[in-house]
Amino acid sequence: MERGSMKTAQLRILVAIAEHGTLMAAADALYLSQPAVTKSIKELETRLGVQLLVRSGAGVRLTPYGEALLKRARTVVAEIARAERELEEMKSASDRTLTIGVSLLAASIAVPDALRAFRSRLPHAQLNVYECLPTQIIDGLRDGSFDLCVAFVADSDVTAELRVVPLRQFTQSLAVPRDDPLTGEERLARLVDAHWLYNHTRESLPAFWRELCEAGTVPAPQRVSVCTSQRLYGELAREPGVVSVWPDFLLDEQIQRGYMTRLATDAHVPPLTLGLMYRKDLVFSASTEYFVDCMRGGAHVDVT
Repeated sequence: MERGSMKTAQLRILVAIAEHGTLMAAADALYLSQPAVTKSIKELETRLGVQLLVRSGAGVRLTPYGEALLKRARTVVAEIARAERELEEMKSASDRTLTIGVSLLAASIAVPDALRAFRSRLPHAQLNVYECLPTQIIDGLRDGSFDLCVAFVADSDVTAELRVVPLRQFTQSLAVPRDDPLTGEERLARLVDAHWLYNHTRESLPAFWRELCEAGTVPAPQRVSVCTSQRLYGELAREPGVVSVWPDFLLDEQIQRGYMTRLATDAHVPPLTLGLMYRKDLVFSASTEYFVDCMRGGAHVDVT
């Protein structure tokens, strides 16, 4: 071994000494003998060519060299412990709890079949599923409340710490209440003064509008209400003079019931993307991989 190289075990011992204050206490914490702890530290000092500890009747204290090394040692030891925990979780994937956040809209069309397939493949896995708003999904991924989420995704939802795997796209349309005076209007520019109803976050609205008018010069509407409640959305959309944005699979139901009319405008209504979202530093367990596979219906998905 070259001069200056260190073993993880020696770094663990140094951290234990700093935390417990004596060689004996560190040895007890690590289930080692005191001579073994003393020998390990002496070997480390010899390799580094510096003194790390000052010994006295009251215990030990770290020298400036020891303090400098301790800062790095804590990080190394913590990362090794984290890696060991993650590997252990992966080995016992069937017993691991998988916590999933699901957006209100995605819950009704994409997740039920995936959950049934997941249960049939891993019947003993512990599974938590929470239905929530788009903003709650982002916050839950960031603070670790969710392992992964299934939601309709806008460009504004993609952040530096999150990865999005597109699963499927759904077409969307603009609509107005049946027999509304705006029913026959085909020009987007003539609809700007109407009251608009939008089905995602307000932060995603500018990008949606740019794509809607294909980066044209049509100004964004001034009156826009955002609503992510599926039931309330239908109620608000039926108000006179309201232009609403709908996934076609939901709008078709409203049209069949006689509530809404689809607008055939000159606008390019962007599709709605259903995606899986998770933190980029997430280590996939077997149960997580199974769920991703179930969401894709058995098709391969690149999650690297």
